[in-house]
Amino acid sequence: MRSSHEAASVSSYGVGIVWWPELDPLCRPGEGLVHVIEAEPETYWVPRDASSFASGLPQALQHLPGPKLLHCVGAPFGGGAAQSSAHLAALKSDIAALRPLWISDHLSFNQFPRAGANGTSQTVCTGFFLPPAQCRHGVTQAADHIVRRRAATGIPVAFENPVSYLPPHPGELPDGMFAAAVAEAADCGILLDLHNLLCNERNGRQSVAEYCRSIPLERVWEIHLAGGQFERGFWLDAHSGVVEPALLEIVADIVPRLPSLRALIFEIVPDFIAATGLSAIATCLGQLNDIWTARPQTLAPVKRRQSLAGSPDTMDPALWEAVIGAAITGCEPPELPPDFVDWTQSAELPLALYRFLAQEGRACALVDTAPRTIRSLLTTLGEAQTRDLLGAFWIRSAPAYTNAQEAWAFLEYLRTVDLAVPGLAADVANDKQSLERLGVTRR
Repeated sequence: MRSSHEAASVSSYGVGIVWWPELDPLCRPGEGLVHVIEAEPETYWVPRDASSFASGLPQALQHLPGPKLLHCVGAPFGGGAAQSSAHLAALKSDIAALRPLWISDHLSFNQFPRAGANGTSQTVCTGFFLPPAQCRHGVTQAADHIVRRRAATGIPVAFENPVSYLPPHPGELPDGMFAAAVAEAADCGILLDLHNLLCNERNGRQSVAEYCRSIPLERVWEIHLAGGQFERGFWLDAHSGVVEPALLEIVADIVPRLPSLRALIFEIVPDFIAATGLSAIATCLGQLNDIWTARPQTLAPVKRRQSLAGSPDTMDPALWEAVIGAAITGCEPPELPPDFVDWTQSAELPLALYRFLAQEGRACALVDTAPRTIRSLLTTLGEAQTRDLLGAFWIRSAPAYTNAQEAWAFLEYLRTVDLAVPGLAADVANDKQSLERLGVTRR
């Protein structure tokens, strides 16, 4: 198995995109805009049975020549929940088919432990990536996940720095120091998401400049860039447009200082591609190619090491995840120490934002995976009453691990609700048949 630094020095890719079918016209070799394709593998997985997934990713990408990278979105490194055997098996299958030089995942968490009856414990999905506990125990926890992922897949691994809408907790490590400590402990790469950093700075956390001064720049293999927007007083990492001029200035400044950089990746979600326009996206990719071409060809590594000796370690990652997870999903929260009570009160607005974003994500998933049913509900009940129905479902049912499983749970829930919606039973049955063809059944 190659070491982490060997992975970053084998090949120089250049500018790329997180791929969606709508972006295909920009990926033609003759355009000269896209030199590497990155994909989110879990987006193309469907449950095959209770313990495995089938992946459609290799088939989806088979028409695209050139190198591929995998950016995972299902088993992040920042929480206590371990990667499942089903997730690992599907990921290894995609790795074997696409042969990426490295894979990446997020320094976030999307599952948390919840106490059940009779002393039992269950794992609850959050429906959204949430920032991890930034403490020494959190460093060890994340590094262990990364090391295990590298050993299990046999290829190098990088983590993406998270966006956080939360105010800093008094007992946490600064954002950059935490990321640096994880990278050194795991001996891994860094996927530097500069838009995430810009969001954090605009929302009152560490500045982009201070973060970049804190991390080992020689470990940055990849950069992510995206557009954002304001929502409820926060600047969101919405992947909703082209890269703004202020962010282009930041990337132009830092690229010459990254000796191991191999990919400069633009992200936009499918819902915003048509509104943004392929022409505007092509112009943005051209600007990124200009920055890539102008970078120095030979850079001396800039190594820095930070010691966590003497840093505070008053946070408990399991408690952190349970508190934040419960606030987002509506589960009963654990008993809180006084300092956590005070901080939670100060975080009321961002926690409400996370709840909104998680619910919007669940609603969008149902539009994609149960389209007939949602269309029928909207036509008869209207948006407000349909949202009330979804809200009642969300109170009763925590987010599922996959969108397909979420849709199945919602369709099952509708059997328990008395609704005067003409043709609803037939629409539910048709959507269920579509899910069953994908292998989704009652769990």
